[in-house]
Amino acid sequence: MQYESEKIEYKETFTPEIYKEVIAFANTEGGIIYIGVNDEGNPTGLENIDDIYTRITNGIRDGILPDVTMFVKYTLADDRIIRIEIAEGSCKPYYLKG
Repeated sequence: MQYESEKIEYKETFTPEIYKEVIAFANTEGGIIYIGVNDEGNPTGLENIDDIYTRITNGIRDGILPDVTMFVKYTLADDRIIRIEIAEGSCKPYYLKG
């Protein structure tokens, strides 16, 4: 894997902070978030990947305004990693609902 950068972010586990990362990428030039990868870029995998995937997709759909879902692409990797690719949004600024 690559190192973290302005366009690549690693998260070992799911936290609600991921929504802020999605917003930051959508408000700038886009980027990729890997969940199930430690800060050094080593895959650690996720235990309950289906549950985490559902929480992430629902949270992005329901918690970010304006709707950013058309700029987000999800990929599930074989080694239990979720890859979230966020393109630059066209309805800036994006923000957390509530």
